[in-house]
Amino acid sequence: MRMTRWSAIALAFAIAFTGLPAMTAHADAHEDEWPMAVQTYTYRNFTLFETIDMVSDLGLKYIEAYGGQQLGGGLDGSFGHGIGEAERTALKAKLYDAGVRLIAYGVVGLSPDEDSTRAIFEFADDMGIEIITANPDPDSFDLLEELVEEYGIKVAIHNHGPGARYAVVQDTLEAVEGRHAYIGACVDSGHVIRVEEAPNDVIRALGDRVHSLHLKDWEFGGPETIVGEGDMDLVDSAAALHEVGFTGPIMIEYELDADDPTDGVAEGVANWRAAVQEALNN
Repeated sequence: MRMTRWSAIALAFAIAFTGLPAMTAHADAHEDEWPMAVQTYTYRNFTLFETIDMVSDLGLKYIEAYGGQQLGGGLDGSFGHGIGEAERTALKAKLYDAGVRLIAYGVVGLSPDEDSTRAIFEFADDMGIEIITANPDPDSFDLLEELVEEYGIKVAIHNHGPGARYAVVQDTLEAVEGRHAYIGACVDSGHVIRVEEAPNDVIRALGDRVHSLHLKDWEFGGPETIVGEGDMDLVDSAAALHEVGFTGPIMIEYELDADDPTDGVAEGVANWRAAVQEALNN
């Protein structure tokens, strides 16, 4: 496993911010036990630099960035693993100044082509990213086993709702069976509900393969809601994460109110933290 300068920085930040080992401190430190992040698609109508400031203003320390968001900050183009050295340097500086960590990247496709897939891992390594949230090609897993071992970066398969390659939990279970422990799942709780499964059941089925969570809430057969107002059982989902030894991160992704999502994000985070508090105190 290779440890570069930015991997070392990532480890230092992880220890400083998460209070490792996970799930051993008091329940009132749950926001530190499971790093609370924002999936920047929530702020897709803003630039990434603007998003970083808004996440910091919320009192959160982590983001998962998606490819395609405009960079901002006087930089041309959009975020993704193809950005150049100057853009990377400016983004690192912005994150550092704001006290925000880029902990995950995705959702991104991963193919069996070594050059293109390795480029994604090299980008993640350079930026201190711990998790690549992905929609891997079925024939990419032999390569992914080599790369997660080499770079020490996890791949989290993202379920993307009805009709997707990884729609239901069984799709992901079959994909990760017998594979490296760093190949697991990003459980998107909203898409789980859209395929009429329960997030708490999916978490338990995946066990220690749950590497991250896209925290969204929906009504069964209905629309998206603020987290805590739909059909996701927040308390039992938190209990399930605790049971399987989950260490985070949790990325809230709120797709409503794209022009002004902050109030919905804040309310969802508060509802989630209250649920975690209840789960860990029971």
